[in-house]
Amino acid sequence: MASVTVTPDDVNARYEGDLLSEYDETYVKTQIADAVDWSDARWSALIESRLASGALTKNLYRRTIATAVLRVTRNPGGVTSENEGGYGIGVRADVASGNLWFTADEIANLIGVPTSLMPGTISLGLDRGWG
Repeated sequence: MASVTVTPDDVNARYEGDLLSEYDETYVKTQIADAVDWSDARWSALIESRLASGALTKNLYRRTIATAVLRVTRNPGGVTSENEGGYGIGVRADVASGNLWFTADEIANLIGVPTSLMPGTISLGLDRGWG
């Protein structure tokens, strides 16, 4: 378990409204516990190592957990678009499912792995030793 505690107030401070008036505090605490458990189950040793070294600050850890929680609470229906004429609605299934998840950037924050490696080029040739 991460050595940093994330509270409902940490999540609320990163919300554009008053999360704790919109959702029951128990719900927010449960989402936080789920996010912490989810990250610990996968990367506990890496997270703790980065926290101990200072490579991952306590604030960035709190922000990363809070962002994952807010992803679920901001748009629980997973709505991506709405149309008015002949009403229609677009939904992202991964968000609408209510599943908690971390983006590649958030995972990189937690475990220190770059999110992508830019493809590059190398040149191969036969160097025969003479000009």
